[in-house]
Amino acid sequence: MVRQDHEKRISSADIGAILRAAREGIGGYFNPDLFADPAFDMLLFVFLEEEAGRSVETSACYRASGVPRTTAVRWINMLVSMGMFHSTPHPTDRRLALLSLGEGTRASVRQWLEGLRPLVERIAMRPAMATKPVADG
Repeated sequence: MVRQDHEKRISSADIGAILRAAREGIGGYFNPDLFADPAFDMLLFVFLEEEAGRSVETSACYRASGVPRTTAVRWINMLVSMGMFHSTPHPTDRRLALLSLGEGTRASVRQWLEGLRPLVERIAMRPAMATKPVADG
Protein backbone atom coordinates (compact mmCIF):
# COMPACT_ATOMS: atom_id res chain seq x y z
CA MET A 1 0.00 0.00 0.00
CA VAL A 2 1.45 3.35 -1.02
CA ARG A 3 0.63 6.42 1.01
CA GLN A 4 -1.34 8.97 -0.97
CA ASP A 5 -0.22 12.59 -0.67
CA HIS A 6 -3.68 13.57 0.53
CA GLU A 7 -3.66 11.09 3.41
CA LYS A 8 -3.26 12.57 6.85
CA ARG A 9 0.23 12.28 8.29
CA ILE A 10 0.64 10.64 11.68
CA SER A 11 0.96 13.46 14.23
CA SER A 12 3.15 13.62 17.30
CA ALA A 13 -0.07 13.44 19.35
CA ASP A 14 -1.04 10.22 17.50
CA ILE A 15 2.32 8.69 18.36
CA GLY A 16 1.98 9.85 21.97
CA ALA A 17 -1.49 8.30 22.15
CA ILE A 18 -0.09 4.98 20.90
CA LEU A 19 2.59 5.05 23.60
CA ARG A 20 0.06 5.99 26.28
CA ALA A 21 -2.30 3.19 25.26
CA ALA A 22 0.57 0.71 25.31
CA ARG A 23 1.60 1.89 28.79
CA GLU A 24 -1.95 1.58 30.10
CA GLY A 25 -2.47 -1.81 28.45
CA ILE A 26 0.49 -3.52 30.08
CA GLY A 27 -1.46 -3.74 33.34
CA GLY A 28 -3.80 -6.23 31.70
CA TYR A 29 -0.96 -8.70 31.29
CA PHE A 30 1.45 -8.01 34.12
CA ASN A 31 1.43 -6.42 37.56
CA PRO A 32 1.31 -2.70 36.67
CA ASP A 33 3.43 -1.86 39.74
CA LEU A 34 6.37 -3.50 37.99
CA PHE A 35 6.14 -0.96 35.18
CA ALA A 36 5.27 2.22 37.10
CA ASP A 37 6.91 5.30 35.60
CA PRO A 38 4.89 8.23 36.94
CA ALA A 39 7.08 10.98 35.50
CA PHE A 40 6.83 9.54 31.99
CA ASP A 41 3.11 8.80 32.28
CA MET A 42 2.30 12.30 33.56
CA LEU A 43 4.56 13.98 31.01
CA LEU A 44 2.83 12.17 28.16
CA PHE A 45 -0.62 12.76 29.66
CA VAL A 46 -0.11 16.52 30.05
CA PHE A 47 1.36 16.76 26.53
CA LEU A 48 -1.63 14.95 25.01
CA GLU A 49 -4.17 16.97 26.99
CA GLU A 50 -2.53 20.23 25.93
CA GLU A 51 -2.40 19.08 22.31
CA ALA A 52 -6.17 18.48 22.54
CA GLY A 53 -6.66 21.99 23.94
CA ARG A 54 -7.64 20.86 27.43
CA SER A 55 -6.29 22.19 30.71
CA VAL A 56 -4.94 19.66 33.20
CA GLU A 57 -5.96 19.60 36.85
CA THR A 58 -3.60 17.99 39.33
CA SER A 59 -6.25 15.38 40.20
CA ALA A 60 -6.35 14.16 36.58
CA CYS A 61 -2.57 13.96 36.57
CA TYR A 62 -2.64 11.88 39.77
CA ARG A 63 -4.92 9.36 38.06
CA ALA A 64 -2.83 9.33 34.88
CA SER A 65 0.33 8.56 36.85
CA GLY A 66 -0.85 5.11 37.88
CA VAL A 67 0.67 5.49 41.34
CA PRO A 68 -0.78 6.50 44.73
CA ARG A 69 -1.70 10.17 45.10
CA THR A 70 1.14 10.94 47.53
CA THR A 71 3.68 9.48 45.11
CA ALA A 72 2.16 11.44 42.23
CA VAL A 73 2.34 14.66 44.27
CA ARG A 74 6.03 14.03 44.95
CA TRP A 75 6.71 13.52 41.25
CA ILE A 76 4.69 16.58 40.24
CA ASN A 77 6.59 18.71 42.75
CA MET A 78 9.88 17.43 41.36
CA LEU A 79 8.82 18.10 37.75
CA VAL A 80 7.68 21.62 38.75
CA SER A 81 10.96 22.31 40.57
CA MET A 82 12.88 21.19 37.47
CA GLY A 83 10.83 23.57 35.32
CA MET A 84 9.35 20.76 33.25
CA PHE A 85 5.83 21.46 34.56
CA HIS A 86 4.28 24.80 35.48
CA SER A 87 1.68 24.91 38.22
CA THR A 88 -0.91 27.68 38.45
CA PRO A 89 -3.78 28.04 40.92
CA HIS A 90 -7.09 26.59 39.81
CA PRO A 91 -9.51 29.46 39.09
CA THR A 92 -12.40 28.04 41.15
CA ASP A 93 -11.03 25.31 43.44
CA ARG A 94 -8.25 26.18 45.88
CA ARG A 95 -7.53 22.51 46.50
CA LEU A 96 -6.35 22.03 42.92
CA ALA A 97 -3.80 23.50 40.57
CA LEU A 98 -3.56 23.49 36.80
CA LEU A 99 -0.49 21.90 35.28
CA SER A 100 1.13 22.72 31.97
CA LEU A 101 4.39 21.83 30.29
CA GLY A 102 7.25 24.27 30.21
CA GLU A 103 7.97 25.49 26.67
CA GLY A 104 11.29 23.64 26.50
CA THR A 105 9.67 20.47 27.78
CA ARG A 106 6.83 20.68 25.25
CA ALA A 107 9.34 21.20 22.43
CA SER A 108 11.47 18.27 23.62
CA VAL A 109 8.48 15.91 23.88
CA ARG A 110 7.31 16.94 20.41
CA GLN A 111 10.81 16.49 18.96
CA TRP A 112 11.14 13.05 20.58
CA LEU A 113 7.74 11.93 19.25
CA GLU A 114 8.49 13.36 15.79
CA GLY A 115 11.70 11.34 15.83
CA LEU A 116 9.61 8.20 16.26
CA ARG A 117 7.42 9.02 13.23
CA PRO A 118 9.59 7.20 10.63
CA LEU A 119 9.48 4.01 12.71
CA VAL A 120 5.72 4.25 13.28
CA GLU A 121 5.05 4.97 9.60
CA ARG A 122 7.31 2.14 8.49
CA ILE A 123 5.45 -0.28 10.75
CA ALA A 124 2.08 1.07 9.62
CA MET A 125 3.01 0.54 5.97
CA ARG A 126 4.01 -3.11 6.40
CA PRO A 127 1.66 -5.62 4.85
CA ALA A 128 -0.21 -7.68 7.41
CA MET A 129 1.68 -10.84 8.20
CA ALA A 130 -0.20 -14.10 8.03
CA THR A 131 -0.08 -15.87 11.36
CA LYS A 132 0.44 -19.58 11.59
CA PRO A 133 -1.35 -21.54 14.27
CA VAL A 134 0.96 -22.66 17.03
CA ALA A 135 0.80 -26.36 17.77
CA ASP A 136 0.33 -27.29 21.40
CA GLY A 137 3.34 -29.23 22.64
